[in-house]
Amino acid sequence: MKKIYFLSLFLCVLCIMSGCSKDDDNGGGQGSGDGRVTTDEIYYANQFAYDALDTYYLWKDEIAAEMQKLDPNVNEDPIGTVKDIRFKENNKEVDKWTMMTDDMESLINNMDGVATTYGYNLMLGKFSNSENYFFIVAFVYEGSPAYKVGIKRGDIIMQLNGKEITKDNYQEALYSSNITLGMGEQKDGYIGLSGQTLTLDAVTMYENPILVHKTFDVGGKKVGYLAYSSFDLDSAEKLVDICCQFKQEGISELILDLRYNGGGYVFTENVLAFMLAPENVVKSKAVYETEIWNKDLMEYYKKKGEDLNTYFSTVVTNGSKTIDVGRANVGITKIYGLIGSGTASASESVLIGLIPYMAVELIGGQSHGKYCTGALLGPENIYSKFPSVIKNWGLYVMINRYADKDGNNPCMPDGLKPDYPAEDNPLDGYQLGDENESLLRLALDRAAGKTDRSGARTVSLLPYELTPMTVNPLFGKRIDNTLIDKIERKQIEECN
Repeated sequence: MKKIYFLSLFLCVLCIMSGCSKDDDNGGGQGSGDGRVTTDEIYYANQFAYDALDTYYLWKDEIAAEMQKLDPNVNEDPIGTVKDIRFKENNKEVDKWTMMTDDMESLINNMDGVATTYGYNLMLGKFSNSENYFFIVAFVYEGSPAYKVGIKRGDIIMQLNGKEITKDNYQEALYSSNITLGMGEQKDGYIGLSGQTLTLDAVTMYENPILVHKTFDVGGKKVGYLAYSSFDLDSAEKLVDICCQFKQEGISELILDLRYNGGGYVFTENVLAFMLAPENVVKSKAVYETEIWNKDLMEYYKKKGEDLNTYFSTVVTNGSKTIDVGRANVGITKIYGLIGSGTASASESVLIGLIPYMAVELIGGQSHGKYCTGALLGPENIYSKFPSVIKNWGLYVMINRYADKDGNNPCMPDGLKPDYPAEDNPLDGYQLGDENESLLRLALDRAAGKTDRSGARTVSLLPYELTPMTVNPLFGKRIDNTLIDKIERKQIEECN
C-alpha cells in the first residue's frame, strides 16, 4: 500500500484519555463520565472526532454547539454524527464532504486508484412513466471486467440479475461481487431490452484515470485532448509524459476533459496545472492559489510566519517524492475545459487557478461546486499515543477554502458555470476521444473558430435526466498533503 502523508499540526488538543473514571473530565463532547454506554472503541472514536474537528475544521466555530453531540459516553454512532453536524446554512448543507470512517486502510487503498470494481462509470436515468431506472455507460476502464466483455460508452443497462432496476436494487450495479446485466437498446427515441445479458465478476484492480490523450489538426494548428477521471497519485508522472508528448507535437491549445473527474490530490493537481500554465508565469513563481483556514489556524499560521499561498514552480514535491515539471511545460495559449456535474474539487480548482493567467473556455454543464480542501486525518495526526482500538479510524475533514490569486472562487456556491452550455450525451454513438463525440466536437469547433452549433451531433432521447454515478472515493475531494509533520503532537496517556 502506498504511504499517504497526512496533514499534521499541533494546537491545543484535548486529552483523549479523559473520562476513564466518573471523576475525570471528558475533554471533548458534553459527557461527564456518568451513565457511560459506549464501548472503548466508540468512546475514543467520539473523542478523536471532536478533537480533530475542534483543531482543523474550517467551520468549527459555526458548529461548536453541534459538536457536543460527540459525547463519548453516550453517542454510539460517531460516523453518523460527524455527517449530521457538518456545517449548514439556512438549512442547506454547505459541507457535503467531511466524513468519518472506521476502515481508513481501505479508504486509502481506494484513493490510490485500487478498487474492487466492474470497471464501468455509469449514469443513472429514470423512466418518466414508471418508478424504474436504467443505466447508461459513460466510459469503461481499460482492462476491467466490463472492458473484457465489450461494454463501452453509450451501452444501456435495463436489468440487474434478471430484475428491473429500482431504488431498492440499483446500487448492486456498483456494490456487489458479481452481477448479470440485462442490456438495453435504443429504438425510435425510446429504450427497451435487447435480449442480451452479460455476467461480470468484480476484481481488485488499478483504474487508470488517464482515459484518452491524442492530438488533432484543427485548421492548421495542433490541439491536444486529454480525458482524465481522477487526480490520483500514481498518474502524476504519467501526466508529465503526456505533456512532454504534447510539447513535442507542438500543440498550441488543449481540450481538457474533466467531466467525469471528481477530484483527488493537490499534489497531482499542481503537477498538471504547472505544466499547462504559461512558462513565464511558472518561472516567475507567481501565486497559483490562496487559502483561508479557520480563525484559530489563521492566527496560528500568522504567528509562525507560514505562507498559505501556493506558488507556481518547475518542481512539485510531496513528502519524499519530487517531480520536475519544467521540462514538460506545454506552452499552450488556451484551454477548453469540458465540465459537468461530475467535475468536482481538484478538477474545479485546476481551472480556477489557471483562469487569471490564460484563456479558459468552459463547455458542458455546471460543475459540482466543491470549493474546499480536505485533509485525511488518523489518530496519529492528532495524538502521539492513542489506544489501538481506534488505529484504523480516520476522518476526511474540510480544512480550508481555496481561491485564485486574487481571492476569487467562481465555483462558489454551486459550481462553475459553462461559457458554452451543452449536454453530455453518451448516447450520441461515439466514444471519448472520437472527434464526433458531442462535447469534443463542440470544443474542436470552437478551436476552429466556428460559432454555428447547428452541425453538432445531438440525440434527444429524452425526457430522461441522467445523473452521474460513481464509487470513486476521490469524488468531491481535494486532499492537501503539504503541511506534513511540521510540529510536534500532543502527548497523552493511554487509559488502562
